[in-house]
Amino acid sequence: MSKTKIFTALVSIVVGLWLGACQSDEDKVSQAQKDSPHVYAPTSDEQSPEDKQLQEYVESTPDLHRVSWKVCGDGKLSVTMNEQINKGCNETRNQPAKGFFQPAYVWGPVKEVKFVSKPDFSPSLQIAGLFVRSRGCVSLGQPGEENFYRVAEFTLSKNANLPKDANSELITKEEKKEILNAVIKDAGLELTSLKNFGVSSNGLIPTGPTCPTIEQWHKGF
Repeated sequence: MSKTKIFTALVSIVVGLWLGACQSDEDKVSQAQKDSPHVYAPTSDEQSPEDKQLQEYVESTPDLHRVSWKVCGDGKLSVTMNEQINKGCNETRNQPAKGFFQPAYVWGPVKEVKFVSKPDFSPSLQIAGLFVRSRGCVSLGQPGEENFYRVAEFTLSKNANLPKDANSELITKEEKKEILNAVIKDAGLELTSLKNFGVSSNGLIPTGPTCPTIEQWHKGF
């Protein structure tokens, strides 16, 4: 098993987790040890096997880009509940802050960021998706083929103009390592929640693939 496959099993938050839900954590570690004994072998230096794997993963994957946005008029409950904080806007903050959302991260290169709309089940509303032409979301575990991938979604009035306030930025390799490490840990928590309770760590039952392409999104995925 290559190091990429090992990390795919660890990092995949939705698709990979469902595929591996029937296998215990102990079985996964045992199998990984059998497939790649050199990765799990004791090391003479101070770097742990986990740190070595993480460093290899950082080096073997494309650059990461942070995608941020500010969309006003989003009718989602999570936005309207914090209207006094963010003036009713769905807005990201790099550092966690009450009433704001965390940015999305995608595998580079990023070639375009755009909003796309489709009808909502309510005739007075529309759904606006924020799409990034990249190699997919970091939450998928590994880079995919270049395409437009949805990183966020908003519920707007049918007559509202599509938002324009969104951008992407290349992050440093040091920050990339921190983000990938956090994603791996979150994947472990997510797997435990799905196995023990049948729901995501936020209490919701997962539906459909995460980070869909435009084609998947329009079909309803």
